[in-house]
Amino acid sequence: MEFGLFTVFDNYQNHSETFKRTPDQFLQEVLDQTVRADELGYDSVWFAEHHFSEYGILTTPQMLLAVAAARTKQIRLGVSIVTLPFKNPIQVAEDYALLDVLSNGRLNLGLGSGYLPHEFAGFNVEGKDKALRFNDSLAVIEKAWTGETFSHHGDYYEFTDVKLEVLPRQKEVPIWIGTLTHNGANHVGKMGYNIMGIPYVACNSISELKGIVDSYKEQYLASGHDEKKIKVPLALHTYVAETTEEAEAVAKPHLDLYLDTRMYGRNAKFEDLRDKEQVLVGSPEHVIQTLKKYQEAGCDHIMLLMNFGGLPHEKVMKSMELIANEVMPAFKSEAVKVVSE
Repeated sequence: MEFGLFTVFDNYQNHSETFKRTPDQFLQEVLDQTVRADELGYDSVWFAEHHFSEYGILTTPQMLLAVAAARTKQIRLGVSIVTLPFKNPIQVAEDYALLDVLSNGRLNLGLGSGYLPHEFAGFNVEGKDKALRFNDSLAVIEKAWTGETFSHHGDYYEFTDVKLEVLPRQKEVPIWIGTLTHNGANHVGKMGYNIMGIPYVACNSISELKGIVDSYKEQYLASGHDEKKIKVPLALHTYVAETTEEAEAVAKPHLDLYLDTRMYGRNAKFEDLRDKEQVLVGSPEHVIQTLKKYQEAGCDHIMLLMNFGGLPHEKVMKSMELIANEVMPAFKSEAVKVVSE
């Protein structure tokens, strides 16, 4: 099991008087959390991209990740996700190739087709054909990263005799596609890419999630792709304290704010996610036991969504340290044991 931090960048400057902070304050807090995660031995950090709403204020993750690259040494730098229908695919290929170079080959690239109507409206892009537009864009990026002069004549994008001068440092940039629906996951499996997502958005239980992941893997392997390349990162809201009672008391108002202000499905509350085991809120022992269930369901990289709903920076940092000191060793030592056997 690998451990990463995931930030949606939900900020409530215009919404909540209780958890108010400026965008620049939040951006600096996230950078400080990223540096501390690198020091504590976390495997990755992931930044979300959103537009036109306090639901997510980071519009260009590659810019903040470049700053993070300069301040860190080992941690991998991920975006979750780049919404391809809103972008020129050549620009995506150029920007993230440069980020991979600047970070010395630490890029994790998450891609998606988008899901928020207000973002499609803001960019004046039709949502009904987003999957086709996504596929056309991904094909351009794949061609661009070969380093060869290429042309592309698709339904949405056309380029003639284009060649990038700056290519990713990694020979093969790891790519994930955001989906946890049965049909979406199976399609991605046939394509030979990895899936990623937030379980509570698409699933009602860990067992349902396991069925989706199992089906994805079956399609992936049946299509002849390399089993060794499978890696399934899943994102869960996380807060760890010395006791479960303390963790729930701290996390509940912040998670409820996040759920109340997200741009889709606003009916869920903290108790709903807790009862379905779709959050990691509790003591280290409680979180370890829940994580083992996700590991059994096929998750091998947990994206800890820790700074949600205006949760104070100092509490996020303390939770990060508890996880590094008391949760992560339970899985790292397990890996060492398997290798030694």
